[in-house]
Amino acid sequence: MQRSFGENFSTLATTAAAALLLAAEPAASAPANDPHGVWLRPEGGVQFSFYDCDGLLCAKVLSAQNAEDRSAIGAVILRGAKQTGPNEWTGKLFNVDDGKTYDGLITLVSATQLTLKGCLWGVLCSDETWTRVSGPPARHAMADAPGR
Repeated sequence: MQRSFGENFSTLATTAAAALLLAAEPAASAPANDPHGVWLRPEGGVQFSFYDCDGLLCAKVLSAQNAEDRSAIGAVILRGAKQTGPNEWTGKLFNVDDGKTYDGLITLVSATQLTLKGCLWGVLCSDETWTRVSGPPARHAMADAPGR
């Protein structure tokens, strides 16, 4: 018995949909609460590496597009942050722009967005949302990193 065009199309569409779901599964099954990786600040093209440091969360400046920001490459901006809740970490945030250290709250909003909130004396607060970088950091900026 020969199948009609509609039956063939339906089978093809079902197979294609199943293939798309299987291809998307690895991204969907990635841990939603893992802040480790490379993140991009919305202004200035600065990338930060979030990494494990003795079971705690740390971050440092990884690369910068602008020449004036490249002197900060390698600077640790977050050291020893503890997880305080689902998708939340607290620690001290160092602002390389003003040289001050702030009480910080890091919140993983989604697998691709991270919000940093820094507060001075618990009342003067500012926050910023960063985006996860899918590719490697810029090579030209890495060449200027201290110790390389």
